[in-house]
Amino acid sequence: MRLSLITILLVACSLAAASRSVWDGVYTKDQSQRGQTAYAGDCMKCHGENLAGGEGGPPLAGDEFRQKWNAKTVGALFESIRKTMPSDDPGSLSSRQYADILAYILSVNEFPAGQKELEHEAAPLNEIRIEVKR
Repeated sequence: MRLSLITILLVACSLAAASRSVWDGVYTKDQSQRGQTAYAGDCMKCHGENLAGGEGGPPLAGDEFRQKWNAKTVGALFESIRKTMPSDDPGSLSSRQYADILAYILSVNEFPAGQKELEHEAAPLNEIRIEVKR
């Protein structure tokens, strides 16, 4: 009982620490365009041209994707992508390429662009919540 209460408090604190939202414009249009190019070369073969998923990978856009990542952080998504993709050579891209691809994913999911690029490391990205609705 005590351990589960501690776990709940830690999760609540980490979510509270996520002070920004994807609705705050956390990437730039230029970054998203670079991400689109990187996506075409490294991700499209499994996740599809329109990010809807396919035989080799789950969707990266749409309701299923947004519901899966709702209330999690951009940092968690960044780390998941960085550690597991591309599936045939995980971790083979630069941190900047992963951030650019993540910006593209956010843009396709219709989260607004802003004035500052996504960071290239998980710690500051853990401060940004993924929220389905504003």
